[in-house]
Amino acid sequence: MTHPSTRRSDGGIRLRRIVAIALMAVTLGACMSSPGTGKNDPLPVKSRQEALDWARQLMAHVAQSAGIGINSEPEQVLFNPCVGRNGESAPDDRYTLLYSVHSDVPGTARHNEVVRSARDLLTKEGLRISSYREATDAEPFAALGARHPESRYFATVDSTGDTRMALGVTTPCLMPPSASPSAG
Repeated sequence: MTHPSTRRSDGGIRLRRIVAIALMAVTLGACMSSPGTGKNDPLPVKSRQEALDWARQLMAHVAQSAGIGINSEPEQVLFNPCVGRNGESAPDDRYTLLYSVHSDVPGTARHNEVVRSARDLLTKEGLRISSYREATDAEPFAALGARHPESRYFATVDSTGDTRMALGVTTPCLMPPSASPSAG
């Protein structure tokens, strides 16, 4: 694949990037509505497929912005029931999504470039960095964790080996459209 900066049709590529960024901003904002101020406020409503599509788009955006590709191994998709602080659950099928993919990224220096790029992107997207670590020769592990303050999703980029990194996102509790938002 040709790197975008080496193509002659820069205008078309710029337009596609602008459209992609605008789409991502709208998608990110639309994925999960902002929570209210109370613990009993309605949960954001998203089907499992909508949540999965959003997670895929987000991780593809992070990977592209960091200059890496998502490799062909299977993505990890885990839908879990929401469980309260004291182990309680509701019978309305509310769920969280844990989604991750892997990328082949050779070398400690490149891992640092990836976490820096991801940090910069996610910060611009409104996320707050909750953990950040660059790899060193002594500690060849780079890590980034960021949380969106309104939507409450959590994104991560972590070294999983000398030549691999994992990109992941975890949603807050979401309500499927078929369930009653007032239940629970």
